Amino acid sequence: MTFSDLHQYYQTLELDQHVNALLQTGIELNIPFKQPLKLEKDAIYFVVKGSMALVIEDNHLIIGNTIEYMPIGLMEKCCPLAKFSYTAMSDVTLVKLSYQQFSDYFYQQDKAEVLTQILSFMAIFTLDLHSERKKVSSYHTIRSMLFRYIYRTESHEHENEGIASFIISRTNLSRAHVFRVLADLKQGGYITIKKGRLISINKNLPSDY
Repeated sequence: MTFSDLHQYYQTLELDQHVNALLQTGIELNIPFKQPLKLEKDAIYFVVKGSMALVIEDNHLIIGNTIEYMPIGLMEKCCPLAKFSYTAMSDVTLVKLSYQQFSDYFYQQDKAEVLTQILSFMAIFTLDLHSERKKVSSYHTIRSMLFRYIYRTESHEHENEGIASFIISRTNLSRAHVFRVLADLKQGGYITIKKGRLISINKNLPSDY
């Protein structure tokens, strides 16, 4: 099971048909690339275009990117101790709703299952990220993230984050080590990198390093 497998399955659930009616009642916001989203109290946000990076404020590492229909602000509403920040990874369009609008819609019997699916996949994606970054070696973490990066560039074509930055900002791996592994893989013809971006994985990556 890979991130791409999970994400492609998530997209088959066709949650948009359930959520779009709610989003039409909200206020549209635009966040420029690299700018933070300032959460307002008792507000819930849904990304409708682009993606936001989710960061734990204590260590500034990027946990991952928001998934479609993730209710930004709900975790903070339920647990005020949770301190996350959100940064636009491309130009982003969001819809802002009041918590009352959100709860009135989703806490109906026929909509609760939709919210349960979204929250369940948020947990599943988080566990997948935890597994990826707790590999037996730093190389295996980098290896896994190369595939994640390729999938992200294919599914989020407006993002232009470099591969080294993508890995370093999401792990505690040293900059020197990440660049060394990428350089060796590039020299071996395993990957193609142009202007800092991973363009392709050309053949099976080594099982170890």
